[in-house]
Amino acid sequence: MRINFKKASFIYKAATILMTICLNTYVYFIEANNKVAIILLFFSAFIVGGMFFYERLYKNYMEEMFVELSDMLAAIIDMRDEEAFSTAEDTLLSKLQHQTIKLTNILKEKNKQIETDRNEIKSLISDIAHQLKTPLTNLKMYVELFQDESLNEEDKEEFNKIIMLSLNRLSFLIESMIKMSRLESGIIQLKPQMNNLIDTILIAINQVQKKAKAKNMEIELKEIDKVKVTHDKNWLSEAFFNILENAVKYSDTSEVIRITVQQYEMFVRVDIKDNGIGIKADEMPKIFSRFYRGKNVGEIEGIGIGLYLTREIVSRHGGYIKVYSNKTGSTFSVFLPGK
Repeated sequence: MRINFKKASFIYKAATILMTICLNTYVYFIEANNKVAIILLFFSAFIVGGMFFYERLYKNYMEEMFVELSDMLAAIIDMRDEEAFSTAEDTLLSKLQHQTIKLTNILKEKNKQIETDRNEIKSLISDIAHQLKTPLTNLKMYVELFQDESLNEEDKEEFNKIIMLSLNRLSFLIESMIKMSRLESGIIQLKPQMNNLIDTILIAINQVQKKAKAKNMEIELKEIDKVKVTHDKNWLSEAFFNILENAVKYSDTSEVIRITVQQYEMFVRVDIKDNGIGIKADEMPKIFSRFYRGKNVGEIEGIGIGLYLTREIVSRHGGYIKVYSNKTGSTFSVFLPGK
């Protein structure tokens, strides 16, 4: 039940004044000593006057308080962490101010995160549009050319090959982006178990073996130590596959890719060494970026998602990657927790 403060205040003041008048009247007519009546009158006047004076002071105090509260709320709305009340005093309002400043800082961080996410989404949409443009344009153009009834069988076969290549590229691109988005959004969670790391690497080797044989390349696996680590076989094999696929893709025919596995006290190291085209020093910080491709890759097929996915997968396993490269090839070193 809400109380009407103004009405209650008026009743209280009226009752106090009425009681004071009645008391003074009673004393004046009953008391024979006028001095007592005069003293009581002055005392009553002091009490009534003090009541009105206190009310005025309290009203001014509350007005100032509401102004400060308004300033504090304005600071929250404008995302400013300014102090309206002194922090030297341990009052309810200073505690409230401390909590509102904490709330303001939390909202600032949330806004920064929202802005970062928004920029990442814009960048991703732009990158996806750019990557889809080429295969879709090729498909549209060659499908239209394929409709020409005057085409001979040789041209039709050539156009059909180009259409299939574009479809395969489009399929690979979409599949890679689905993996990337699921991993980033947490839709797919890693399921780490204690597994033999060599078995996981062999899965990746088997996946890339066909491409390696097509270029007459060998993949050597040197197991210095018997290694068992806690990891998700499916995702970590995907990470190794992406590195191996790049090694095959960017190396000349008849080359050898060497894989070395070593167990240290706190971590496991997997080196994948190729004799490919190498990576320039100024491109090292960029190679793990989404959709980035080196300047010296030429017309070699690729979309620049593999290494980005690899770093994300290794990072989610609590590990990291180092790269050493020169004109004669590159070595990707994957470090994973040893326990």
